[in-house]
Amino acid sequence: MNTTATALFQNISDPDCKKMFACMKSYTAAFHSGDIIYTYGGSQQSVGIILQGKVSVVRYEYSGSRTILEELAPGDIFGEALAFYLPEYACITALCQKDCRILFLDYDHLIQNCAKVCPCHTQLIRNMLRLLSEKSRLLSERIEVLSQRSIRGKLLCFFRQQSAKYQSTAFTLPFSMIDFADFLSVNRSAMVREIKKMKEEGILEIEKRRITLLSDPQTA
Repeated sequence: MNTTATALFQNISDPDCKKMFACMKSYTAAFHSGDIIYTYGGSQQSVGIILQGKVSVVRYEYSGSRTILEELAPGDIFGEALAFYLPEYACITALCQKDCRILFLDYDHLIQNCAKVCPCHTQLIRNMLRLLSEKSRLLSERIEVLSQRSIRGKLLCFFRQQSAKYQSTAFTLPFSMIDFADFLSVNRSAMVREIKKMKEEGILEIEKRRITLLSDPQTA
């Protein structure tokens, strides 16, 4: 495992990581597309680290509709202890979107320093706090998108965020159109119609999942 590519293990050597894994009851599991990896609100007290593949954290409503809460890639982490939403109100799961390998660590052992107060474990806790801060920032961005009253407002807000993230007016959507609608919590057909209108009005160009903004989305 290349731990240097994972934010949780930054500034920690591979030998030190291997020592900590033994203390944290770690194990690795493989999943196929469509598999449920983790159910929030269950009995699991672990943190998952994506080594390979793609994962969506999905909320299923009682009505049968769904909302994509997070899209996760290699190096990202997930787990109930890291969540900012309340799982008791609906079924929330981590769903494998692309064949995955996941490293699981026991959460209690992760956040508690060992008796030897090893510098590597102290660094691990610092990294965890940094990741929680980043998750909080992403949550704020998500709230900003969902707080927009119209489908166009949600689209423009999300596109503006992506443009700032990549420092470019052109970027690739990290979703299929079906998943994008679920991420925005809007009707897919209505969203596609709105994107078509925005293209006709000269606000953007779209080719498959590639978006190019042609005018300032704040003033369009």
